[in-house]
Amino acid sequence: MRWTVLIVIVMLPSLLLAQEQFTEDGESGAVLPEMVVEAQNEVRQAIEKASFDFELDAAGVDSFYSAMEEIALSVSPVSGLQPHLNNLEPLRSDQPPHYWLPEIPTTPVASFFTSEPEGHTPSEWKLVITDFRGSPCRTYTGSGHPPETVQWDGRSDHGEMLRVGYPYSYVFTTTDEGTNTYNYAGESFRLPGLDYRRDGHRVLELAGGEVFPRRRSELSPRGEQWLQRTADEIRRHPYSPVRVVVTAETEELAAARAELVAAHLADSMILPREQIETEAVQRPDLRAEMDGTVAVTIEHAD
Repeated sequence: MRWTVLIVIVMLPSLLLAQEQFTEDGESGAVLPEMVVEAQNEVRQAIEKASFDFELDAAGVDSFYSAMEEIALSVSPVSGLQPHLNNLEPLRSDQPPHYWLPEIPTTPVASFFTSEPEGHTPSEWKLVITDFRGSPCRTYTGSGHPPETVQWDGRSDHGEMLRVGYPYSYVFTTTDEGTNTYNYAGESFRLPGLDYRRDGHRVLELAGGEVFPRRRSELSPRGEQWLQRTADEIRRHPYSPVRVVVTAETEELAAARAELVAAHLADSMILPREQIETEAVQRPDLRAEMDGTVAVTIEHAD
């Protein structure tokens, strides 16, 4: 940057006359004529700008992927935990819901579709659901035409829930105005498990034969799937305590199975084993093909 200062002096004509009159030695009183001085500043700036060159790389513009990022991203989450977890296998998680697994049946457990005898007008009808012993479990009756559908909530006439894994059947009876009776016997059915409510708790109950091999305390492949589905349902109630109740022919077998189920659920949900309570129940009158039950209770689920 350069600074230039111009000073312009303007003299009146009288000044030129004064320059021709000289004062002699000893003279006084000589006065210079009036003089006016004018000045003007002029500033000039010279700025030099440096050139700014930026070379673009087509690959860098498309991906925004630098060499430093390549180094950071090349380290997987597992290999970064050297030396204990030095493997590059894909990370797996059992936490997402397993929608491809079969759902545990819920109430109503069965729907019965009634029909009237052709050519007859019914005056009364009765639907009797029988248990594995052939004894009446739940009875529905009515007069006139029967409803098109009768839904069973799984409870007996005394309010007891059906036993999972046990066979049930039914008989539908109609009586017309001429007191003629028509009986229709149904086929037997059984439930591998049941999801129902009891005293404010949610109960996920499975037949022992669905979870374990006969009289053994190890999970079958199908049992692992049922317990995985059970864990999915438990996650819907994150603040509810969980209790596992296993029924078997011997208390020792029931206790071993209860511990196995609790450990499997705790491992699936990444929970301390102590957070799941267990209870073993001995029932020696179980039918051989039933092999007990596994009931997972989610307390205070409502």
